[in-house]
Amino acid sequence: MSSSISSRYLQRRRSSQSVRVTTSPLDGGATVVLMDELTDPESLRDRDDVEYVENPPEVHQHHHDAYDDIAGYVVVGVTDPEGRLLVLEHDDAPYPHLCFTEVDHDEEYVEAARGIVTTATGVDATGDDVLRVRRSTYRAEDGRETSGYDVVFTASPVETTEIDPEAGHDWTASWRDPTTIDLPAGEDNDVVNDVRLFL
Repeated sequence: MSSSISSRYLQRRRSSQSVRVTTSPLDGGATVVLMDELTDPESLRDRDDVEYVENPPEVHQHHHDAYDDIAGYVVVGVTDPEGRLLVLEHDDAPYPHLCFTEVDHDEEYVEAARGIVTTATGVDATGDDVLRVRRSTYRAEDGRETSGYDVVFTASPVETTEIDPEAGHDWTASWRDPTTIDLPAGEDNDVVNDVRLFL
């Protein structure tokens, strides 16, 4: 293990985070640092290499109801050794989405991230690291508030990039060259901004 990787490993170890050093079978045996566990996204607030976004409280009944019974969401950008990005597309969606799913209060974030990639695409993926944490507070019309975390992971395929055509239900999974993904320039929402992290 190189001294630089060892240093990164020790600096990033937290009680609510767990990382390990391993090699990638798809990338010529390159040494990689993988995140194995994340139980508290708040622990990433002070990490220099994670964009931590804290949104001001917003009155939004639908979002309040969506977040009231969950801890938040994971969003997963999976890239292969060729630099392609794994996306989900739908006839009714104006642009590609990354894999995403809600996280229950008793659920672990890395496990949720890996699970949704497999469920939606058939590809088994690692949970490499976190690029962005978004903490949002939503207020119901009666004044009740709830908060949740959206955690954007980077990930890599474990052994194969083959997509299961039966996975994803109504969404179609595909590997896309990031230069071919055209996002609307004037669009500014969480879905689009998370995809832009990988372009």
